[in-house]
Amino acid sequence: MDMMEILRRLSAEEGVSGEEKALLPVLRELLPGMPLRVLPGGSMVLSMGPKQAKRHVMVDAHIDRIGLIVTWVDPQGFLKAEPVGGVDLRSLPGSAVRVRTAAGETLLGVVCTTPPHLAKEEASLSKDAIWIDAGLSPAEAHRRISPGDMAVVTGFFRPLLSGKAAVGGADNRGGCAVLVRCAQLLSEECPEDCRVSLVFSSQEETSESGAKTAAFALEPTEAVVVDAGFGSQDGVPKEKSAPVGGGLIFSIAPVLSRELTNQLITFAEKRKVGVFYEVSGRSTGTNADAIAVSRGGVPCGVVSFPVKNMHTQAEMLSVSDLESAAWVICDYIREGGCASCLNMSC
Repeated sequence: MDMMEILRRLSAEEGVSGEEKALLPVLRELLPGMPLRVLPGGSMVLSMGPKQAKRHVMVDAHIDRIGLIVTWVDPQGFLKAEPVGGVDLRSLPGSAVRVRTAAGETLLGVVCTTPPHLAKEEASLSKDAIWIDAGLSPAEAHRRISPGDMAVVTGFFRPLLSGKAAVGGADNRGGCAVLVRCAQLLSEECPEDCRVSLVFSSQEETSESGAKTAAFALEPTEAVVVDAGFGSQDGVPKEKSAPVGGGLIFSIAPVLSRELTNQLITFAEKRKVGVFYEVSGRSTGTNADAIAVSRGGVPCGVVSFPVKNMHTQAEMLSVSDLESAAWVICDYIREGGCASCLNMSC
């Protein structure tokens, strides 16, 4: 199965933060016969290689996506909701949504918006004023929908020219596609002296708790986090972005291991993959911030693939960048490794 098809399958499911297990059947389909297990916090882990290996690499990509949660069903049958994660409120009015009920139904709805003829010029949607109309009578709405039901803005999957795709939930189902590809590559050739745990982590968009608890349970010697980075477009700083299809973004920050990061960059350059940077004087805004401080500390690196229109229903990426990320990470696992990580000195 090629990268485009892997991405299509992963992006088709909701899996808002807290409901990641909806992706378990898809992962089992994409990783047939592989020992996938679910941790108590909802993260899903595929481990390969000997359990007693001195070196243990954790490769993480969060599998949850942003969405909405129903907080109240009003007497008229409208659904009051609030964001789960960093939803772009500018893109919500008039958007179609899928509401997943406690009974397992998927109901369609629309985020309510005031007609422009009646709206005040300065009016804008706030996180405290999100209403969804599911087109149901008040009695039906109260019978079928409950507070706590999740909703996701209806995106789409559209292959575009030059190996690009418009994807709802590219952040971070693109990263999960990288992990699936890593599993395929490592199943053909995995170092005998290394254990690898591929972690499809939960709740990154809300708390980074899935990666935090997974790192504590797995006790890796080092970790690589795969996430979406900023694609070059108007309004995005050039020094923090990369062209979609042009390569990978490597994070540099105090919380990360510079030695591990430099090794990742070396393998990217050997494969002639474009190298770009996102430099921060504090944290990275990724799961690496939680993994790096697990137990006694875990040396981490972050590899990102550029995405345009981030946190909307039409995120754009390139499958060539995903493929590059998978090969660079596998090169690092097979041929590199942070030598001083095993001595806890980097």
